[in-house]
Amino acid sequence: MRQGILRIVFCAALAACSSAEAPSRAVPAKEAQTLLVDRNWIDRMPETEKDKLFVYRFVPSMGGGVFQDRTIFKGTFELFMFEATAGEIRFVLPETKQKVTSKFVIENVDGPKPFDLKLTITDDPRGPKVYYGMRSETDREGRLLDQRLRANIITN
Repeated sequence: MRQGILRIVFCAALAACSSAEAPSRAVPAKEAQTLLVDRNWIDRMPETEKDKLFVYRFVPSMGGGVFQDRTIFKGTFELFMFEATAGEIRFVLPETKQKVTSKFVIENVDGPKPFDLKLTITDDPRGPKVYYGMRSETDREGRLLDQRLRANIITN
């Protein structure tokens, strides 16, 4: 009996070790570095006007980025400087004088709708670590984010 149990445990362990992992959907580091900038990264698409969301926007042409803690109509923001290299972001947060270096990865995903990109910031200095974006976003100045968020509320 004891050998039978050990055999079952051994077979289960062997099966677990030999199962194939799902292929990574991470984009190459250099592409991720390009996709990171000039794009809105939000942790969730709000369903009501009062739903809280976090937004990152990395804008090198403006000398840094902005982190928003907000709802559709109200919120706070924090400006920061950053440098992104292949797979790493170095944040400088002037208000708190904090400096944070974090690994990041961008993956291709199928949702939640309407998103097709997922940004994970391992040691995020402000938010929840995981954000979503859209590869097709062409809103270089970030002005269309509020329109897109409001439109989502109206259609839900």
